Amino acid sequence: MKREGFTLIELTLVLFILALAAHLGSRSLLGAKSAARRKVADRQLDEIAAAVYCEKGGEPSGFLADMGRLPFAKSVPGDSLCLSELYARPEGIGDFRARPASAENLADAAPAAIADSSVLVPCGWGGPYVQLPQGASRLRDPWGNPMENGGDAAAARLLDASFAAVCVTNVPVAAIRHFGSDGMPDAERPPASPEAQDATRHFDFAPAGLLLDFLPDTVSRVVWYAPLGDRITGGEAFTAAGASQLLLEGIAPGVRIVKIHFSDGTSRVLSVPLRAGRDEIFAVERQP
Repeated sequence: MKREGFTLIELTLVLFILALAAHLGSRSLLGAKSAARRKVADRQLDEIAAAVYCEKGGEPSGFLADMGRLPFAKSVPGDSLCLSELYARPEGIGDFRARPASAENLADAAPAAIADSSVLVPCGWGGPYVQLPQGASRLRDPWGNPMENGGDAAAARLLDASFAAVCVTNVPVAAIRHFGSDGMPDAERPPASPEAQDATRHFDFAPAGLLLDFLPDTVSRVVWYAPLGDRITGGEAFTAAGASQLLLEGIAPGVRIVKIHFSDGTSRVLSVPLRAGRDEIFAVERQP
């Protein structure tokens, strides 16, 4: 007699195989989603670091280049800190534009002797440097965790230049990190997979230098200008007798303004791109 259909054991076995395949498939899919989220999170850190400072076609740009400083940690409700200066104009700071280096536009720490209304210095907030998703008020990673600090200083995502946790407002932020798919620092919970590992991006904030090269005894004084928020800072240097070079150091990277005073009483204003951590060399010639 010919048998029709399946026995209960056979049906149970088929269902078990199907359930196992679905389970393995879902685990594989979840793993792929986690890896994809990790790539997005790493890319977010890259974008934030580039928003602070980057070089496009050899020209420095970003928040640091425009404002002459690193972004400050700002407080938000809930006892946490954020990098809102990257996506919202800081209170009391004007938009990016050229301002005369007059006495009223100088920063408090700038030498009074560099005041010169004939020199125009680009400065101010040129953002937004990063774009928040529609309806968002803070930066968040793909797992929904804030990309900035929560209330726990021990688990800080914002770091200063020494990699210490930033846990008070108005402190310059030099690095940012995420905690991977588990949302926990590796020091507190060893990562179970590559997707759970922490990642950090340090902002390239190293000061720049400018080496001026000129004929001996042709340059008497050099003044440089840089932004500090929407104010102007800078410094001056004098050449010694017979000197043919002058090094200006400690300037925030960006397109900076330099006024060269020649020994014959003439002067020349230059716009010079200075890149982070480098000494640029510029051969000085009189204005034709």
